[in-house]
Amino acid sequence: MTFLDLRSMPSGTRLAADLVIIGTGPAGLTLARELAGTKVRILVLESGGETFEQGVQALNKVENIGDPGKRNTMALPRGYTGALSWLNDIPPFELRNRVVGGSSHTWVGKCAAFDEIDFTERNWVPGSGWPVSRRDLTEALDRAAAMLNLGPNLYDGSLCHRLTSPPADLGINGDLLRTFFWQFSHGKGRRGEPLRFAALAREIHASNVDVLTHATVTRLDLDDSGRRIRSVEARTLDGVSATIEAAAMVLCCGGVENARLLLASNEICKPGIGNERGVVGRYLADHPRTVIARFGRKRITEVAEHFGFYGLTHDRAAHFYLRGLALSPRLQRREELLNCATYPVQTLSADDPWMALKRLYGDGRGSRWHDIRTVLAAPDVFMSGLRRRLIMKRGLPRKVDEIRFDAMVEQRPNPESRVTLSSRRDRLGMPVARVDWKIGWAEVASVARLAELMSAEFWRIGLPQPQMESWILDEDFKHAPFSDMAHPACTTRMGSDPATSVVDPNGRVHGVEGLYIAGSSVFPTAGHANPTLMIVAMTMRLADHLKSVLQRAGAG
Repeated sequence: MTFLDLRSMPSGTRLAADLVIIGTGPAGLTLARELAGTKVRILVLESGGETFEQGVQALNKVENIGDPGKRNTMALPRGYTGALSWLNDIPPFELRNRVVGGSSHTWVGKCAAFDEIDFTERNWVPGSGWPVSRRDLTEALDRAAAMLNLGPNLYDGSLCHRLTSPPADLGINGDLLRTFFWQFSHGKGRRGEPLRFAALAREIHASNVDVLTHATVTRLDLDDSGRRIRSVEARTLDGVSATIEAAAMVLCCGGVENARLLLASNEICKPGIGNERGVVGRYLADHPRTVIARFGRKRITEVAEHFGFYGLTHDRAAHFYLRGLALSPRLQRREELLNCATYPVQTLSADDPWMALKRLYGDGRGSRWHDIRTVLAAPDVFMSGLRRRLIMKRGLPRKVDEIRFDAMVEQRPNPESRVTLSSRRDRLGMPVARVDWKIGWAEVASVARLAELMSAEFWRIGLPQPQMESWILDEDFKHAPFSDMAHPACTTRMGSDPATSVVDPNGRVHGVEGLYIAGSSVFPTAGHANPTLMIVAMTMRLADHLKSVLQRAGAG
């Protein structure tokens, strides 16, 4: 694979490929990887370069007129800690990475597959239902897990019998709440560091794939009939332009940019490509996140023992899963609730010995002598910790000031929650995305019910009682503080009916030959789980489809 730079080319350059992939994030690079070594000539376009550049990152600016900014409550950070805490300060829907590797640069690696109920049509969730089932994606999910260096694709109680030291059966009422696990991707040979897709790009050794950096796509061009994709226009910040022609193109730019690019490409189709029925940009979802409960120092150990990290060995490697709780599907159906889950987040003490050791061998931040004294004062902690980690396959014992439980919830499809175009324009002359994200009553009520059940079940089984958030105790849903999680989705949703969807079950834009979309923007509903594993699996499914389509077309 060769890296090219549009800045080094003459303005007005014309290029051609069989397939153009727009974006080098998890979706774009997964697609390139799956098609590497074939006869399909692929050109991958990236707005940024191989490192972060502030100028191109400024193209992420949006005009935000929706949640969480308009909620009458204090701003709630996204929940990032440590070295990634700066991500909390980036405005909603601007946490996007224009750089080779895309959003994986600011990803903590958290993964889970969507639940079976997420794919079903639910009469209490209008607009729910996927055109594919969870079973249809089993193979793709396993392939995706292997690429992300994950363990087995198990996320409910069925995982417990695989764990080296399984959690105790607490007797939680499974008709109300169920155990839910998340696992974490990691780079090869780099434990604790999530897979960065830029590293994956460097592993693609294939002559049929090239990457063109500093090439921000500003327009998609259709043929005169408006029924077939013809070319794209790309520009650098300094005004160098190029036109790239291809028989097929795949947008892999994320939930905001995919919709923005379709809407802005309106020379042939005035409402925008794929938008004859006004669906592009609608149904915008994220993962509304909030804190629901906190535990102080006195009884932290009892909670951490049951809700923390559990490990197993798979393919000769150790994999760790984080245990939390989710609403049971039976309860969701009975009480007409949305799918949501809660997970523990530890606030580490300043004198946590493991953090001190990490600083000494890592970034060197903090007082070196203070860290040395902290490490030397805790030899028993390290001995017990190593036994716990290596033999029992459990999380390390930490010195913790607080454990809080955060919750993330799916969103009911809402056509008025949407991305449109602003009258403002960016440096390249493109209309800025205007984002009106709406958090509904059903989302807030589902999270409140999860918190209520968690507190009640902890009391019933003898676990410490949490300190609940005031908005839950007061049932003050209107002022419940939520944040986005930089997981925009559903703006080019998949379905069979063009009246309510933008792409068909194979990811092709309705009525436009050769134009496909990959990523979370095609999700009909977004579940509660972090999206990367599902993005990669759905992209692998699309890659299988494109192989046959392009082969029939004689690509290469």
